[in-house]
Amino acid sequence: MADRREGRPRSTRELIDRMSSRPDLRFGARRVDTVDALLESLDEVLGRATAARCRIVSVRGTEARIACRDNSTAMRIRFYVPDILDSVRSRLDADDVASLRVTVATHGWDDA
Repeated sequence: MADRREGRPRSTRELIDRMSSRPDLRFGARRVDTVDALLESLDEVLGRATAARCRIVSVRGTEARIACRDNSTAMRIRFYVPDILDSVRSRLDADDVASLRVTVATHGWDDA
């Protein structure tokens, strides 16, 4: 990338500094860590078979949204929400996930 004012290419350090000041890029990496911690916590607390029947839909603010294939899986997750949140908090430095919203994916999803 060329700096239009000075007519010279930007250094790598300048590009990194400019990108790290953008909040959308900073929070993007943090959300990936949050989703990874949620997936690990679901596996740990519920077991791999039950966790495979769920998908993390989004993380908005401090609320994570999880969609389940059926009602029985959703009820099981709702019962274990405090344990899942404790497990996520132990994996993350900050309080990134304070609540879980569990829904049932009425149309399901492809197994591909």
